Amino acid sequence: MYDIQLFGRLEVRTRGIRLTGRDFGGVKPRHILALLALRGGMHKAELAELLWAGQPPANHQATVESYVSLLRHRLDPNGHTRDSVITTRNGGYALVADQVRIDVARFDELVAAASGRTAGRTALRPLTAAAHVAARPLLEDVERHAWANQAREQYRARLVATLLNAGGHALTAGDPQVALTLAERAVGLDPVSERGWAIAMAAHRLLGDRVAALRSYDRCRRELAEGLGVEPSTETRAMFLELLREDGAGTPLDLAVTAVLTAAGEPHRPDSVSGLLRRAAELAA
Repeated sequence: MYDIQLFGRLEVRTRGIRLTGRDFGGVKPRHILALLALRGGMHKAELAELLWAGQPPANHQATVESYVSLLRHRLDPNGHTRDSVITTRNGGYALVADQVRIDVARFDELVAAASGRTAGRTALRPLTAAAHVAARPLLEDVERHAWANQAREQYRARLVATLLNAGGHALTAGDPQVALTLAERAVGLDPVSERGWAIAMAAHRLLGDRVAALRSYDRCRRELAEGLGVEPSTETRAMFLELLREDGAGTPLDLAVTAVLTAAGEPHRPDSVSGLLRRAAELAA
């Protein structure tokens, strides 16, 4: 059995041996393994197009075959071609499914397992497990290749969606601290994710930290304005106004509530809310 890790650097573990970097016999064999693990079976011509960025050499078929032969030997130095974890199929290659465990496939399975669950905690478990699997960016050691960049962006977007869904379920399950952790990771990956900021606001609110919730709104507004040129949605703004209206008697934040409410209704002064919220945070501190 081969455990193939694509999140982080490409790594293979088998029979107590760990293979990384140059252990695969070179850059091209390493990339072939990554592509087969990501995409499944691939024709030799398709592999060549990706390996040489659309400009494969004239003898690319023989070259790809030699790279695969080298990769097979590095994965199993004493094995025979017919027993290799890389099988020849339909003019190309594929990994033998029952001999590999791939972390990307595990991530996909966990996300799919959560899709049919509606209860907070039952959906939260596979989603948080998936987020743990994807703790590091995909293929950190494969740079400047379009196919790797495309895969990284695809799984970054899927991870953000997973974190947001998990954060929503954590709120439903009554665990705001977990929701906050998930939301903060989501907005770290995608600062213009309004849903992530909204989950963070709701989590801070449940944890009793109204100032932190207001800070989250302010950061949300600034990220959306700078990144997309838009303002927060009606729903997020309504949560912000609810926070301001909540009973805060005896707290320094009350000193800024009236001014913030006034500034919030002035569309021609986009920096006024930001400045007042920062001042409110300073007063509360």
